[in-house]
Amino acid sequence: MNIIFRELKSESLKELFVQEIETKIISGRIKPGERLPPERELAGLMGVSRGIVNSGILELASKGFVRIIPRKGTVVKDYKNEGTPAILVSIMNYHQGKLSPGLFNSMMDTRLLIEVESARRAAENRRAEDLQSLKRLLEEAEKSKELEEHVTLNYDFHHRVLIASGNVVYAMIFKSFEPACLNLIRIYFASGDYMEQSLFSHRKLLGAIKSRQKEEAGRIMEKILQEGRKKLLNLAVTG
Repeated sequence: MNIIFRELKSESLKELFVQEIETKIISGRIKPGERLPPERELAGLMGVSRGIVNSGILELASKGFVRIIPRKGTVVKDYKNEGTPAILVSIMNYHQGKLSPGLFNSMMDTRLLIEVESARRAAENRRAEDLQSLKRLLEEAEKSKELEEHVTLNYDFHHRVLIASGNVVYAMIFKSFEPACLNLIRIYFASGDYMEQSLFSHRKLLGAIKSRQKEEAGRIMEKILQEGRKKLLNLAVTG
């Protein structure tokens, strides 16, 4: 394998090691089916300890970038077809926060599928504590003018709707997309003056959930996501 690996110099050597290998895989310089050099060789090429390499490869495997085959080595997987949601974050980092059209649309389709149904279920199943949490998140967002805080509160509101639906699997799936969702929400709010408009829509959503208007809650959630999708299409898509 004629790949040049740069020497790493930092306190966060494992993170840099993982980033270096991810970059080479996402860029196509290391292709699916290829084997990485042995751990001892990688350690020497990149100027780190073998322990750093071993730990980094285990993280790459947990994300779905590589497969560790006992006595045979580490093989690069077809991450586009075999990867986990964690790979979305790595891809967005590589593309400076953006996704390919296919990945972006797949992610938004998934959000629509899960969140619209969750909004309907939340209107049926919400408890008093769910309504209190959703109201608190909106109140905090209304007071906040800080971008990062607003991004986090927006994500937490959507996550709380999924919890209120009563479907724990929906909530877990959504949570697994947290870094990628936060990135997209950040791009959305940083691109224009959308905070007040967003707050207005989310107030309406909370009202529908509170009054148990199942179809209205689903309709409002769909409108929120479709509006975000339309604006992000030109902001968060690469290629």
